[in-house]
Amino acid sequence: MEDIVVLHYPSVRRSNWWLLCEAARSCGIRLATWEPHRLQVHCMDGEISGCYDGKPVRPGVVLHRTVAAFQGIVAPALKLWASEGTVVLNEPDAAYRSRDKLLTYLALHRAQVPIVHTIAFVEPSEEAMQPLADHRGVILKPAHGVRGEGIRAFGSAGELLTAWEGGCGQRSPLSLAREHYVAQPLVGGGGRDLRAFVVSGACVALMQRQAASGEVRANLALGATPTRLSLDHPAASTAVAALEACRLDYGGVDLIEDDDGTVRVLEVDAWAGFAGISAATGEDVAGAILQLAMTRRLGDRLGGRLGGRLGGTAT
Repeated sequence: MEDIVVLHYPSVRRSNWWLLCEAARSCGIRLATWEPHRLQVHCMDGEISGCYDGKPVRPGVVLHRTVAAFQGIVAPALKLWASEGTVVLNEPDAAYRSRDKLLTYLALHRAQVPIVHTIAFVEPSEEAMQPLADHRGVILKPAHGVRGEGIRAFGSAGELLTAWEGGCGQRSPLSLAREHYVAQPLVGGGGRDLRAFVVSGACVALMQRQAASGEVRANLALGATPTRLSLDHPAASTAVAALEACRLDYGGVDLIEDDDGTVRVLEVDAWAGFAGISAATGEDVAGAILQLAMTRRLGDRLGGRLGGRLGGTAT
């Protein structure tokens, strides 16, 4: 029995961890928790080691989840281990890119995956917001926001500008923690979207979310009501294309259907929670993730054995 290392904090969104543990028990897999702040990378002449609590380690399989705040140490450690043969689901650079909405839209655009009309900025202006001037309803999002945090809706682009001038989103131009934002039309008046979860090139769960009364954000944590959707819904294939464009092994995709019936991507998240969509759809998302991890590990082992045999018989 081999451990899968989960790089995370179990107390953060613990329902996802419980589902992973349940799926692991049913599959005979052991999970080991490693906390991100306890990683080190030891660099010296002739050797670089990834360490945990000061001890050099080389895990067989790593899943990373609640690591967004530790990019500077997590990404190098994961890439080092991957170069040494560790199976790392969701390549770290791709995972961190997915947390930035603008970088996500650029990747989706290159892959010709439908996206919502978006204007990205640090400071909005009347000229910059002109393309959204005719839309009834505009939504403002921090580019790195999650779970609906920091999102605000306005009746028009003009209202957004007025609110910004009144202090909404502003920070000192010299702030080192400066955030950029995206503004989009409020498709359908807001309050309804789709959430998909994709694992290994297949949509394994799909639901519609209806926001609570008076709310434009359709997050389950904010009281939205989920409805299971069939996996043959057009959103499923769009979600798969989005994950492929972002070069992720698994993750969540938020989508919306516009007035013309086109399904467009709102967001891709390598670290999306799956407890809500699992409960709403009855699908074993955690099991699918673990199955992918072990399939990759088995494939690497078989590939290594085959390579060794071929190398040993070559003349």
